[in-house]
Amino acid sequence: MGVTINTLHRMDGCHDRHFGTVTRNGNTFDAVLVGPFDKLQELLNTETTAEYELNEVITVAINLPKDETVSGIYALADGQVAIDGTVDNETQIDEIVSLFDVDIGNGSDKLTVSTEDIQFRPEIGTRIRIIGKGLHIYPIFT
Repeated sequence: MGVTINTLHRMDGCHDRHFGTVTRNGNTFDAVLVGPFDKLQELLNTETTAEYELNEVITVAINLPKDETVSGIYALADGQVAIDGTVDNETQIDEIVSLFDVDIGNGSDKLTVSTEDIQFRPEIGTRIRIIGKGLHIYPIFT
């Protein structure tokens, strides 16, 4: 399962960032869509695989009981989103900073977060729930 772009609007002053509404696994939310506008238009109303990023991480809960039924992306109040998934991979950048892929479940989509974003180093296989703002979606163009 991927993400479906429902609406798309140009963002003034940005050639590769645009605003839209998307649906993933039955949940609809607002996001910044990253890519050329014409390429994003080609994806309207079709399901596509994507990678995700947050501008701001507000809270993080880890070591939650495994429960794939709650894995996903959910719209919350005040433009916040909750992303629930499993830490899938670590890419170490240097001695302090690592990037972590969070498998969102119900598809091949991933959220990437850094130790700088979440302020700790989670274990691979750990369920994690991240609340944040400024969801950016990077569709995979084929």
